[in-house]
Amino acid sequence: ANVRYLILPRNGSNLYRLYGTLLGMNVNKAAQYNIQDWLDSTSPDFKPEISEAIFYYREHATKEERLQVCISTKEMDEAAWKYAHHSQFMLDGTFGISSSKLLLFIALATDEDRKGVPLALFLFSVPSDNRATHAGYDTKIIVEMLESWKLHLTRSKEKDFQPFVAVTDTDTKERGALCQVWPDILLLLCKVHVQHCWTNRKK
Repeated sequence: ANVRYLILPRNGSNLYRLYGTLLGMNVNKAAQYNIQDWLDSTSPDFKPEISEAIFYYREHATKEERLQVCISTKEMDEAAWKYAHHSQFMLDGTFGISSSKLLLFIALATDEDRKGVPLALFLFSVPSDNRATHAGYDTKIIVEMLESWKLHLTRSKEKDFQPFVAVTDTDTKERGALCQVWPDILLLLCKVHVQHCWTNRKK
């Protein structure tokens, strides 16, 4: 009870590697090779629980390609049908979530208690020649991942997955992608992002 730990900046990577090792991850390999092993049923490192949760995957095989991993568990699929079909969901992106220049987009809905419920995770790398992570995506790749999500959900119930409303920030690439995947969808702007936009413009 009388022990304190002093965590120095250089300890972060050591803790990360230790935790990865405890999870059965080979931290000496690039992320894409670990993922490939987890999804390959012939690999000794095959992980069926991960394979079942990934509904779309593209490996980073060449310099021109990018890693794409779209994730949704069975519980997330059920939540998508329950809370977002013929209803509303939110889409937002987070940039630079790791040292590997990965981008993460999250589809989210709210339940009966107004609590956030994740519906799908869209993880992808930036092009090899991009310096800025936030500039590593366009409407096309978001369309590709949203289409794969829509197809995945449609196959699970054998009927079209159709949200009526989507809430986003002011990113036109996200909004354009949503309109391409669901032409009749109504798009709303997040109030917090609008407020930030007005504040920044006034400054």
